[in-house]
Amino acid sequence: MQQTASSLSPKGQNNASPHPQTHKIRRKQITTFPTSNPANEHNKTPAKTRRRTPIMDRIVALTDFNGPIHPEGPHKGRCHDFMGSRSASGTQYGMIHTTDPITGRSRMKSVHRVAYENHHGVTLSPDVLVLHTCDRQQCCNPEHLEIGNHAENMRQKAERGRASAPRKRHSALKGQQILEMRAKGATHKEIMDTHNVSPTWLKGFLKRQEQPAPLPLFDGPAVLN
Repeated sequence: MQQTASSLSPKGQNNASPHPQTHKIRRKQITTFPTSNPANEHNKTPAKTRRRTPIMDRIVALTDFNGPIHPEGPHKGRCHDFMGSRSASGTQYGMIHTTDPITGRSRMKSVHRVAYENHHGVTLSPDVLVLHTCDRQQCCNPEHLEIGNHAENMRQKAERGRASAPRKRHSALKGQQILEMRAKGATHKEIMDTHNVSPTWLKGFLKRQEQPAPLPLFDGPAVLN
C-alpha cells in the first residue's frame, strides 16, 4: 500500500494519528460576560460603574416611622423602627451593609449608629456606644439616641429593669454554719432546705473547702546551691 508523503516523517516513519478528528483546528471559544444582571435589560450601565443607592435612602425605605411614642412623652416623638435585617447576636439591632471608608470593603453596621452619625455629621470611634433612650433596639430615630459607654449602658439597663437578677452571694457566717452542719453528718438536702442554697452552689462550696491551702511565699534571702 502506497503511503502519501504527508503521513510520513522525515525518517520515513508513519506518524499518522489514529484519530484524524483530533487534528482539526480548535478555535478558542470566547465567552462574553454581561456587565449587569441579564434580567435588567433596561439597565445598560456596567455593574462596576453603577452608583449605589445612598445608605440613608436604603434605611428610610426599610423604616416604619409610626412606632410607639417615647416613654418620656409625645414631645420626644415616635420611634422609627427599622424593619430590615437584625443582628444575629439576639440584641435585635437593625443591621445594614456599608462600605468601610478606609479599606473599601463591605461590612455590616448597626442602623442606629449610622443614623446618629449621619444626623450629627460625626464619625464615632469603636469604643463609643450609641444608647437608646426609648429602650427599643430597632429604633433609629436620632432624637432617641445618645452616646455613652459600656458602664452607662449597664447602669441604665439596671435602672429600667432590663437587667437580669444579680447573682446571689452568701456570707462567711452562712458558710461556717454549712461546714458545721456537714461535720455533724447533715445531708445535702438538709443543708439546702435550711440555708436556701442551690445544689450546684453547695457542691462547689464543699469542693473548694476540700482543696489544700496554697503554700506561703518565701520572703527570706535566696539560697544559692
